[in-house]
Amino acid sequence: MRPRTKRERLVAELSSKLPEITEAQIRWGKKHCFPHNAYRCKDEMWCSECGKMWVDVTGQKEGYIKCPYCGERLEMKVSRKAKDNAVSYLTVVTTSGDFQVLRHFYTARYARKERDTHYFIDEVCQQWITSDNKEIVIAKAMNMGCRGWIHTTDMSLKQSGNIYYPHSYDIDGYVYPKVKVLPILRRNGLRTSFHGVTPAVLMRALLGENKYAEMLIKTRQYGMLEFYMRRGGLSHPWAVNICNRNGYIIKDGSMYDDYLRLLDYFHLDTHNAHYVCPKNLKKEHDKLVEKKRKIEAKIRAEQKRKERIERMFRMKQDILSFIKRIQPFLGMEIKDKGIVIRPLESVTQFYLEGKAMHHCVYQNEYYRRKDCLILTAQKNGKRLETIEVNLKTFKIIQSRAACNKTSDYHDKIIELVNRNMGLIRRSAS
Repeated sequence: MRPRTKRERLVAELSSKLPEITEAQIRWGKKHCFPHNAYRCKDEMWCSECGKMWVDVTGQKEGYIKCPYCGERLEMKVSRKAKDNAVSYLTVVTTSGDFQVLRHFYTARYARKERDTHYFIDEVCQQWITSDNKEIVIAKAMNMGCRGWIHTTDMSLKQSGNIYYPHSYDIDGYVYPKVKVLPILRRNGLRTSFHGVTPAVLMRALLGENKYAEMLIKTRQYGMLEFYMRRGGLSHPWAVNICNRNGYIIKDGSMYDDYLRLLDYFHLDTHNAHYVCPKNLKKEHDKLVEKKRKIEAKIRAEQKRKERIERMFRMKQDILSFIKRIQPFLGMEIKDKGIVIRPLESVTQFYLEGKAMHHCVYQNEYYRRKDCLILTAQKNGKRLETIEVNLKTFKIIQSRAACNKTSDYHDKIIELVNRNMGLIRRSAS
């Protein structure tokens, strides 16, 4: 995109005058942007920094070791991998004119066993931020995947975001420790550390985009700052003010926010320093969690007790209703060539039928259905099929053997029930 406004033309000119990445910055990036590992396979080890391999007979599998070739301190890992490729970002924070500049360098390491390790470093994005919180982005082209940089293209002006990724150029890289910031950012509390927050996000917050960022960073509530920037809000801002007045530093923002919500749950005063500034946050947090767990366990037990009583009452009503409906069919039998068909005469029989035949005649409460008659077909005491007859149409709805299949006697059972449908009709009338 061509520069069109006066500000964009100024940024394009200043960008062309920025120096190349220095050797000191490259060395720092290689040391801090990648893990440094020694991979062990049996007695053989190789270094991800130089690729050299050596024999180690000590048998040590954990901890750290020094590479005998490059002298790098390495973390030991047991693995058969023969290569260790990694990608990261190095961010250089500087100023140019009246702009705060974030320079993002794509850094890649290609390490392979018994080969020299190679590095690739390429500047892919620059964020130019003004003191009035306006931003101009100069970057290389990206493919459809976010951060899929096309390294062969030249850097040019870009839109700062789109509807899918409104802050797609906010890169959370490893920040080079020599940081230069605008006077207004220094006045608002920013020094050299970003306290776990993406640099561009924190800068925009300190320039007025977020309400509490400046207060949190100036009062050194860095744990709460990181939580606030990730959550996007404070549930109890007055509690942080109480902490500041009492010199209480919040180290774990997410746990502290959970603790305050627990105080609300127990209706404890979140305006009282006694509760808001605990001496041991984890201990007090865990104590309230356990207390809440016991209360909720009692509530669940009471709910289950009530549900059990309601279920028993409903079961009694169902049994009484079923006994009334089954009265006309008690003692009815249909017999032919050893096959005996009779109705299920109690809820217990429904349970036994469903358990033996592995189907849902009991679980789906067929005994509650007013317009159906459930029959069981047996031969020599062995259950063959379960039959459902509709008492309005006097038609067979279904006849199921074990596991909802059909038995060898299926057609005979259907024919036998249909032949005796008049008996069922007379019993029902």
